Amino acid sequence: MIILNLVRYPDGLLVFLTVLEKVPSCDQERQSALDEARQNPREAIFIPDCGPGGLYKPVQCHQSTGYCWCVLVDTGRPIPGTSTRYQTPECDGTARSHVPDTEDPFQGRELTGCPEGKKVEFITSLLDALTTDMVQAINSPAPSGGGRFVEPDPSHTLEERVVHWYFAQLDNNGSHDINKKELKPFKKYLKKKAKPKKCARKFTDYCDLNKDRAISLQELKGCLGVSKEGKRTRKAGEKWMVESGLAGSQRR
Repeated sequence: MIILNLVRYPDGLLVFLTVLEKVPSCDQERQSALDEARQNPREAIFIPDCGPGGLYKPVQCHQSTGYCWCVLVDTGRPIPGTSTRYQTPECDGTARSHVPDTEDPFQGRELTGCPEGKKVEFITSLLDALTTDMVQAINSPAPSGGGRFVEPDPSHTLEERVVHWYFAQLDNNGSHDINKKELKPFKKYLKKKAKPKKCARKFTDYCDLNKDRAISLQELKGCLGVSKEGKRTRKAGEKWMVESGLAGSQRR
């Protein structure tokens, strides 16, 4: 959390001081809630349940109303669509607001329903289809998608450009994530264009790394295997860069 404090010195000078404040742990929030409940015993104050390490328990309940819901264990933020009344919802105990810094959080991640050894084949066929569609859209006199083209970053590889382009097509409300409604055309695209088709069924769940029921740009890049270095890009995308006129802007 960033806090701006306005300080006035005796000579009249106004200065903004920026203070970085760490997000309170569950234990801190719980203690604050307990203190507030003691001061206001007649009010139905929600008191969070905490797990080890200052994290929130994945299921939180408001005793006076009977409602329970799932949360992100590092922030306590409720996960939309998970609330129940007078029963305990099934929650993921690892759901977090952001992915821990690792080399590749998708490496070794299981794609449910996808035959063994077929995940790479599926992702490769999906990227090939997306690349073809992007090139055709760019070269079309009347671009599809309402002309939603963003000037490409010259430092991006072809595959990065493909992911940025397709993300912009899906993110209709400009929220910087693909919500449940916006995912519908993506799911149809997966079934139509990528093979083997068995791998398409749970692919959006596979991409939703933090399980918040939306897919961010970083999650889409990650599940498509497009790293910052774009290690998979050069050979596979070279012909498209030449044919589409993108190759020149790739040079430094």
